[in-house]
Amino acid sequence: MREIRVMKALRPDYNKNLIYTRLGYRKNTTRLSQDERDNIDYLVDLTENTLNIVTAYRIVDILNISSPYILLEDGTRLKGEKLSELLNGCHQALIMFATGGPKVIELIEKLQNEGRLSDAVVVDAAASEITDSALDVVMAHVGRNIRPLGQALTKMRFSPGYGDFDLPQQAELFRLLDAGRFGVSLNEAFMLTPEKSVFAVAGISKMQMGGTDDQ
Repeated sequence: MREIRVMKALRPDYNKNLIYTRLGYRKNTTRLSQDERDNIDYLVDLTENTLNIVTAYRIVDILNISSPYILLEDGTRLKGEKLSELLNGCHQALIMFATGGPKVIELIEKLQNEGRLSDAVVVDAAASEITDSALDVVMAHVGRNIRPLGQALTKMRFSPGYGDFDLPQQAELFRLLDAGRFGVSLNEAFMLTPEKSVFAVAGISKMQMGGTDDQ
């Protein structure tokens, strides 16, 4: 298999509106005062400056897809009908993860202990969205590298816990990326520590005639 690649100290671009969405706010219906908006913006900036995002990825050959099973080159077998659909026509899988580090979890716990529960919720939502956005950076980076080779990434990625790509399969991705070396651990319930950590899978296929890919 190809070696694991690492990207550190990322400051990914992110959509702040998606943080509001995670908080349950709806555009044009939720009314927030200017003070409330200023406080949310302050907490989002604080979150961004507290996160220490590390990502890792690895490209793995796909040997066979027989929905719902995907067989990888090292014998790993992933399972998921939607994942199989995503990877249909792909000859490789991009396995990736991002972690925000422990300090942002300490910040959330500090706010909770101080009784600032609403502020802790904002930081939690912002940390999730910004960490997930780091996977966009990984995909953009890999996409640029493989395009000269006549290859393209799927536009979507799936994470364990999505549909029938169930959470226990997180253990397989954890192993493939040797995530423990980056300070991430996986418990018996297949939950990650630090909590702001995420794994995902995307596909790599031959580019269609004309240099486009519709997946």
